[in-house]
Amino acid sequence: MNGKKALILVTVIFVLPVLAAKLVLDFGWYNKGVTNNGELIAEEVRADWLSHNGQWRLVYSYPNACDEKCESALFQLNQIPVAVGRERERVASILLTPESSAVEEGTNVTRQNIDATQQQTMLSLPFADNAIYLVDPLNNLILAYPVPAEKSAQVAQSKGLLSDLRKLMKLSKVG
Repeated sequence: MNGKKALILVTVIFVLPVLAAKLVLDFGWYNKGVTNNGELIAEEVRADWLSHNGQWRLVYSYPNACDEKCESALFQLNQIPVAVGRERERVASILLTPESSAVEEGTNVTRQNIDATQQQTMLSLPFADNAIYLVDPLNNLILAYPVPAEKSAQVAQSKGLLSDLRKLMKLSKVG
């Protein structure tokens, strides 16, 4: 009888944690830790037409009229590559503009003209032309950072974008 008790005890010791883990996951008692500050783009969106292949890219689609949100986004595009520091060459900021528009983009921002198909791709994204998008070195749009209206939220968003970018660059073997 001693051997049977030991076998049952060993079985319970190994099966109980598995059952407990299953219950925790099935009933949603475990909150997955989210460490990104941007909005994850769930569907696959390829941007093979973007310039600066092999770099992490911050992409912003220039709206028809540049308001305070637009100016904040342009400021972020200009400052974040500087804030990255010594790995600055791994990051590029791209301002997407229709061919007819004339805009001053800044010293750290590359202006890229887009055609109607590419503009339609950008407008079909979750936040359309009201967000900065993070594109990985393999040309996948992965995170969106909707530009908020108030200044304090804009500063917080800039810090979150920079934090996510540094984390991705540190963990990435590409770019």
